[in-house]
Amino acid sequence: MQYEKMKACADMTLANAIEDLSREAHISLEEARNKALESKAYECLYDFDTGMWMEGPDYFRDLLRKSE
Repeated sequence: MQYEKMKACADMTLANAIEDLSREAHISLEEARNKALESKAYECLYDFDTGMWMEGPDYFRDLLRKSE
């Protein structure tokens, strides 16, 4: 698959996961974004060899929780 498509999927996964995390944890979007961006899960999301970019926001949030 083309890099642009994989990146777009990863970007959508990240954006949706941040919104969901903010709502679930009752924290600001900024706080949720920082939490996600500073995680090992974020590194995996944009390492396209892992295939995580196609798993969706629920999978990403689960990995984020496990990496804390």
